[in-house]
Amino acid sequence: MLRITFVIGYAVLLISLIAVIGFKVTALGQNGSWGESPLTDYSRGVDGFISDKSNWFVIICSVLGFIAIWIAALLFLVKRSPEWEKQWVKTLIVGCSIMMTFFFVLAAVGCTAYYAKGIVRESAAKLAGFMSSPLFMEASLFFIGILLLMSYNLIRRKMDGDDFVEMEIEDEA
Repeated sequence: MLRITFVIGYAVLLISLIAVIGFKVTALGQNGSWGESPLTDYSRGVDGFISDKSNWFVIICSVLGFIAIWIAALLFLVKRSPEWEKQWVKTLIVGCSIMMTFFFVLAAVGCTAYYAKGIVRESAAKLAGFMSSPLFMEASLFFIGILLLMSYNLIRRKMDGDDFVEMEIEDEA
């Protein structure tokens, strides 16, 4: 149950973040490559709600409330879970936090490109393009994963010692 609760909460957060970015992009409409459509009109309405500063308090409180309920549910379940499930979720937390951090940075760069002016806007738009292109995004996540794996292995070896096994071979003479 602990695993399912973690995955569902993480999925809701990640899909919500991607949906906000998608509404922002779709709200561009005619400036985008797909032209005007009912989806563009709907996205502009949602984007207007999200972009209105008077709604930010409600949005931020809703997100923080969801995160608090999610963490409370995880803490409640962790007391009743077996040790193997706790270890599994610890490993999952590390990987998910790396991905979520990447998407939050991408969203921050995207908001900078949307709200800033001048050269800051152009630079943020170029950086968001690089970050979201498949080649750079996948390559950067791959290298971050390799770096974390090697770092974990070095730390584990210093704490536990080398994993070499010595075998005694008896002479048959």
